[in-house]
Amino acid sequence: MGGTAKENLDLLEQKIKFTLRPLINTINTSGMNRERKSQLDTLLLEISDLQHNLETHFEQEGSTEDKIRLTSLVDYLYSVIKGASVKVQLPERREYPRSDIQVDVQSTDETSQAKGIQILNLSMGGMRLHSLSELKLGSVFKTKLNSSRHGILLLRGEVLWSRPKENGEGYIIGVHFLPMDGEEEKTLRSFLEEWST
Repeated sequence: MGGTAKENLDLLEQKIKFTLRPLINTINTSGMNRERKSQLDTLLLEISDLQHNLETHFEQEGSTEDKIRLTSLVDYLYSVIKGASVKVQLPERREYPRSDIQVDVQSTDETSQAKGIQILNLSMGGMRLHSLSELKLGSVFKTKLNSSRHGILLLRGEVLWSRPKENGEGYIIGVHFLPMDGEEEKTLRSFLEEWST
């Protein structure tokens, strides 16, 4: 990763707050055209690369302060994306590696009325669900997974997007995890390793 972690965090913050946010504000007020679409695609790829590189770096080393700052920047990034009047999505191929799993889960709290929810894949950053009923954008999805090594794993995340399932009933839903403490991150990472083996 070129530059220090702090320099790359500064660059990520600059791209999100001072480049992406103004661009999305312009799109919201003036609409999308070919030039803005090109700028947006290029910028989102740069941001996604930076985010991925920092996350990979922090898996090996990095101060708690830097990790908290990265989490805050990613949360801010998703709030900017959610506020866009057009569909904006980070390139999925740049996200955390995802583990494909098929687990039926029971939702709790804000999404407790949802029926027939299944986790389709899971990563350190979030999960993709199939649900027979639509989950409200911005709501908090909470569920629990059982780990043979680590017991109960509580997952909490914000519903970022939802679309009808193609050739089938229900919805495919994207959830971005809310900030976790160190022990929760360790348990989730162990769960993913356990599942992959």
